[in-house]
Amino acid sequence: MKNITTNFTSRSDKELFCKIILFSTLAIGVCSIDKNKSSKIRSIKISHVYNDQFGDFDKVHIPNKPPVIAKMISVLNPEFSSSKLNDVAGKIHQVFSKYKIEPQIIVAIIDTESKFNHELVSSSGDLSMAQVNVEVWNKEFMRMNLDLIEPSKLKVDQVYSLEVMAQILQILKTRYEKKDRRWYARYHSKTKKHKREYLSKLELRLKLLEKSKLLALQ
Repeated sequence: MKNITTNFTSRSDKELFCKIILFSTLAIGVCSIDKNKSSKIRSIKISHVYNDQFGDFDKVHIPNKPPVIAKMISVLNPEFSSSKLNDVAGKIHQVFSKYKIEPQIIVAIIDTESKFNHELVSSSGDLSMAQVNVEVWNKEFMRMNLDLIEPSKLKVDQVYSLEVMAQILQILKTRYEKKDRRWYARYHSKTKKHKREYLSKLELRLKLLEKSKLLALQ
């Protein structure tokens, strides 16, 4: 949840953009072969706060199943071993199965925050693959009478870090979903400018997942 203000056209995001173009071309070919399959992933058209380039794939229901989650992670990180994919996907399924948060949002956030690097420590002290700012969120957890986040456990326990992430996302969803179409971008920042920049990063990943769905997720 770093307060990053850099433009989203970093090297990794440029690579993601190139992947989007590639998968778009492939997806068009598949759509022409089987129109029935393509209809399964039609975007949900709803009104939202940001009248801009952001799509609706975040609202498409995708089952929270380990093989599906592993496939999504592999689309963004094809270099990951199958053992790592299955391990992380299993943990995401384990934690988020009790929350009504679409798995593509979770995968996009983690990939944006840390590229699934659990050992990452940001310049602002954010920890784990979920990049949790303990100081900021412990103030909120204390106010809500929730168990405080344990930094030492956050560093070494992936399941625990995902549970903390799930708690934070659930708080944000409950508090903001009705008035903020892109409530999940508040995981990064509350300010509109920083949210928009963050959404640009998330949207690169969501578009890549959407374009690959015909090939990888069915």
